[in-house]
Amino acid sequence: MAKTHILISNDDGIDAFGLKVLVETIREMPDCRVSVVAPESQQSATSRCMTLNRPLRVKQCGPDRWTVSGTPTDTIMVALGKILRDDLPDYVLSGINHGPNLGEDVHYSGTVAAAMEGCVQGVPGAAISLADWHPSDFGAAAAFVRRMLPELLAHPLPAGSLWNVNVPNGPESSLKGVQLTRQGSRKYYDVVNEMTDPRGRPIVWIGGKGPVWDDRADSDFAAVRDGYASMTPLKVDLTDHESWRNRGGNERRALPGSPVFAGAGDRFVLHHEGGEGLTIEGPTRGGSGGETLRRPSPADGQGR
Repeated sequence: MAKTHILISNDDGIDAFGLKVLVETIREMPDCRVSVVAPESQQSATSRCMTLNRPLRVKQCGPDRWTVSGTPTDTIMVALGKILRDDLPDYVLSGINHGPNLGEDVHYSGTVAAAMEGCVQGVPGAAISLADWHPSDFGAAAAFVRRMLPELLAHPLPAGSLWNVNVPNGPESSLKGVQLTRQGSRKYYDVVNEMTDPRGRPIVWIGGKGPVWDDRADSDFAAVRDGYASMTPLKVDLTDHESWRNRGGNERRALPGSPVFAGAGDRFVLHHEGGEGLTIEGPTRGGSGGETLRRPSPADGQGR
């Protein structure tokens, strides 16, 4: 039987200790084989950025091991489109990240972005993070991979979804178990710090204090705080489906109060339904001059 091909990437770079732990853990699994394609340098918080303004350099630095001079998204695109296009992976694992990716931070995370890019291109995957700002013991995270990867491979999420996993810092014996969680919510304070550079010029540095968490019982944060690995299913599709359904779904009508553009030849007018009736402003393209018309509203005592 052919071995399951796992593509490993991250956002901490090819030399990160967490990546080394993940590679060694999976290579110990007899039914899996590994290819590593990772950024050549630190790329934390690059989200799903791709590099379009310069060429990328690909270097092979060992058997089944490459670096890409770009972002985590770049690495997966290059891996699937060039390096491994004749030997495509069955699964993408991104990590093990040096730090948490909880709550809204998934939107900034390069770790999550690598797994998500695989998902976008039809390869299921997961992002794995050691949920501590000063990670020191990857034992619990390695244990999670050994125990849960066979389950993830046997029962993949639907197309367009991926797992975001956060594991507490500590040895294998400290891990209480695994919890299925929702994405939590946090608030950072003093995020933008004003400073001066060595020449006395003003600068700002984005950083801030540690976040304050919404203490919801079923959140990713709560699970990690209580000593459990958190598994949160994420979707590539960011559509707010509840709002879409509540506002008519595929009827394609405008929301109350929203602007709708309509064209008449080279004259475009903006129709805006508001509390004061229908306002028409135009033209916004072509012609000369413009006009603002107002249709009477029920508030004027006139029918519509």
